[in-house]
Amino acid sequence: MHTFFLKLYYFFRRQKAVGFFLLALFVGVNGYFASKITLEEDVTKLIPTGEKQDVLREVLEHTEFSDKLIIAVSSEEKDPEELTRYANQLTDSLHSQIPGYFTKIQGKVPEAGVLEVYDFVYQNLPLFLNEKNYAEIENRLEVDSIQDRLEKSYKNLISPTGFVTKNFIFKDPLSITNLGLEKLRELQVDTNFKIYNNYLITKNEQHLLLFITPKYPSSETKNNQIFIQELDKIISNLNKNPKVNAQYFGGVLYAIANANQIKKDIQITLSIAFSILFLLLIVFYRKFYVPLLLFIPSVLGALLAIGVLYLTKSSVSAISLGIGAILLGISLDYALHILTHFRNNANVKVLYKEVAKPILMSSFTTAIAFLCLLFLKSEALNDLGIFAAVSVVTASVFALLLIPHFYRAPKDPKKIRSNWLDKIASYRFYERKFFVAGVVLLFIGGLFFFNSVRFNEDLSQLNYEPKNIKEVEENIKNISKKAANTTYLVSYGKDIEEALEQNNELYRELQLLKNTNKIENFSSIGGVVLSTQSQNEKIETWRDFWTKTKKEKLKENLLKESAKLGFKQESFNRFYEQLDKDFSGIFLDDYRNVKTLYLDDFINRSPGFSTVTSTLSFNEMQSGVLEQLEKKGNVIAIDRKQMNQDFLGNLKNEFNRLILFSVIAVFIVLLFFYRSLLLSLLTLLPIAVTWVIALGLMAIFEIQFNVLNIIISTFIFGLGLDYSIFITNACLKEYETGKKALATYQASILLSVLTTLLGIGALIFAKHPALQSVSIVSVIGIITAMIVAFVFQTKLFQILLFKRRENGRAALGFRAFFKRNTSKERLYFKQKLLANYRYKSVYKNAKNEFSKQRERFLITSEFVEPGEHVFLQNTYLGLLPLFLFLKNQHTFFQVFDSDKENLKISKNSFSASSENLKFQKNIPSQFTGISVFIITKNPEAIIAETLREAIKKNAEKVIILTSDYNSRWLIDHNFEIIYRQNNILILKRMS
Repeated sequence: MHTFFLKLYYFFRRQKAVGFFLLALFVGVNGYFASKITLEEDVTKLIPTGEKQDVLREVLEHTEFSDKLIIAVSSEEKDPEELTRYANQLTDSLHSQIPGYFTKIQGKVPEAGVLEVYDFVYQNLPLFLNEKNYAEIENRLEVDSIQDRLEKSYKNLISPTGFVTKNFIFKDPLSITNLGLEKLRELQVDTNFKIYNNYLITKNEQHLLLFITPKYPSSETKNNQIFIQELDKIISNLNKNPKVNAQYFGGVLYAIANANQIKKDIQITLSIAFSILFLLLIVFYRKFYVPLLLFIPSVLGALLAIGVLYLTKSSVSAISLGIGAILLGISLDYALHILTHFRNNANVKVLYKEVAKPILMSSFTTAIAFLCLLFLKSEALNDLGIFAAVSVVTASVFALLLIPHFYRAPKDPKKIRSNWLDKIASYRFYERKFFVAGVVLLFIGGLFFFNSVRFNEDLSQLNYEPKNIKEVEENIKNISKKAANTTYLVSYGKDIEEALEQNNELYRELQLLKNTNKIENFSSIGGVVLSTQSQNEKIETWRDFWTKTKKEKLKENLLKESAKLGFKQESFNRFYEQLDKDFSGIFLDDYRNVKTLYLDDFINRSPGFSTVTSTLSFNEMQSGVLEQLEKKGNVIAIDRKQMNQDFLGNLKNEFNRLILFSVIAVFIVLLFFYRSLLLSLLTLLPIAVTWVIALGLMAIFEIQFNVLNIIISTFIFGLGLDYSIFITNACLKEYETGKKALATYQASILLSVLTTLLGIGALIFAKHPALQSVSIVSVIGIITAMIVAFVFQTKLFQILLFKRRENGRAALGFRAFFKRNTSKERLYFKQKLLANYRYKSVYKNAKNEFSKQRERFLITSEFVEPGEHVFLQNTYLGLLPLFLFLKNQHTFFQVFDSDKENLKISKNSFSASSENLKFQKNIPSQFTGISVFIITKNPEAIIAETLREAIKKNAEKVIILTSDYNSRWLIDHNFEIIYRQNNILILKRMS
């Protein structure tokens, strides 16, 4: 793996022009695609989908619940004239100064509004009557009732207001239209208001309310901020009137406050954090360009990721890119690891050999973890998974390719002055009982608490709510006396007819609930705007009621009783025509043409999906009522708490599945790279310990998960996994070569922790709750991951590998539990021999070499007697001396090897801890007591001469395992051949 990158390094070293051209081409192509991508700002795409969630999302797209601005005009004394005068000035100013920033102003009823509504109900009277109304009409048909109404009508006609009321009396002497008008009261859920000078004011005449619909949605904060600034100027100018003042509130204000606070927090905290970070990196590496070099691989990775998203989707969630930008801290780590190793060892070959595998392992396992986000039914999280996975893998590859070219490593690493970070990194925390006991206690404590972490489903708590806006909101709620538990109910369908039909059924259910006192009040157009089917049923009921006999009797009684009061015979002709009228159904647009009904606030029509909205209020929230209403079909409740539960109810389960998929996928990747079950578990186990401790700390300090920080938990998982992989590789390197490597790996991890804490951790000082939430969870997770890696994971390696080697035992392996001491094993000691190479990079090579040489080794062992002192040249990886020692542990072996790497591996085998097996790098000056010499290869001239003299003087037996060695001189010195076969030559000195 490392040889591939080494070849690329040398190629681009020779062909710099090609390298720069390819880099420029990469940036140009991906920069072009990235510039074409469309960003989507829909926050609901962050939420995992489901049948109910999909409907809820579509309903929210087609309805408006929080975009309106409510303006409350107030006076300390009762002064409705001043209130309405102020309102007129305000609406005139809005229309003249900023007409382009709102679509309508509600709260004023036009002069002709009352007559318009009356005429509309009169012209379509059957549609506004119910069974109760017909029972009342039946009572009014009685003679005494007709007589009483006519007398009251006569008195009204001769009064000063008679010129106004006469049209109503002649058109409808029984006041049947008024029964229909009562239906319109159901459009108002609050009875605390009345009409004065055509404005909506409270009954105490101290407050007037206006409702403004902004032109731009809440998410477009740039345009809305201009609108609010201009509105502020207008209201501030009008508030100079000492008698009256106005204040306003709406979701737009929170959106602007949130956007401004997020920008402010990020600018302040990250500017400070990155300034400190740049200084830290410059001081540590003593290079001014290093901070810039660190970010290049991350930027290139992000560029390719956005390009891939453009080619596959053409649009991407802005939220996923925002979170992904935070997660680029992971890809920054790869550059940090490479730089730290290169700083401590300027040899490129050694660099690639040490870091290529762990860097690629880290990036691939992290990418696999992020790709598991594709299993979640959330478009934004799917985008995040693709973005993060592509960016981290690309960043790791570019870090391996670019940093060795651009970073000027110190020529002599030994001359580098160590700093405080190096001193901390060189400390072996696992050797201190205090640290080990601390981690164990934290883990045990975490086991008791980690299940207690709560998930906060209230999205509103992620909003920044300035005190002044909150106070105004509470004031306006008090003015409107808005019920504490008001819920929207949305009936929906594929077209408006289906939605209206469903709403009509909902209306009947709401009436029943109100009559049984299960709800306090409701507002619905269900009694006003009817589906075609319901209209036809109403008209049919009207026809059935007004039989020919009933109409003739009513006419007779009216004529008789009205004549007594002096009414003309033709006075009520229009009423008779009304009774004989052939009514027909009306269309939705006919309803909407009556402007004072404001039906557009209740109805939304879109191709393929339409909604009708109702509201209801409770004295106390009753979730059972909402569930009952939703079971009716095509009805969904839009209550803040209920909506959050519907949106986020499955999010915890979804992320539990995500963690499970991630663990399985990462475990498979670790098995692929390490080819060892134990190493894979030792790398993955610290992640589990980190989670238990981190969750335990969150539970103790009452820190809750929410929709944002639970996503960042994927980031912590990725970073913790990186730390585990690097610690595993550091321990394996020390186990294989005996060279102290942990300090370098711990230094790179410490730098990673510091950079991450300075980046995300700095947001803990932000005022915005969402940023604070993300930062707190990240800080806890990252610090816990580092501590667990430095203490717990290294302690496991010490117990399972290092201590066992010191005690002359093989590193723990699962095969040992299933090993059988067969006759073949007793003959060859294969498993016991190869156990010396278990968990080492040379294991596969050692296994293959032993399979080739084991017969020769076995023959050689037969000529070594117990108690003899044997000198031999080291064979490949020390296989022969280790085998001979295992076959006869009472024989003393002195092994010479001039190959440093070969010698390191041999000396660090557990069998080498025995006093009877010594590996050394220098040829002995004295061969006293050595009687057997084993020559495995043709030695160098100087060594050959030394060996010849030693053999002449001390040897009783010489074993030659190479045909390259000239052995004729041994015959001349009284040695005879006792075995020659399989390229093995054994000679013995004659008596």
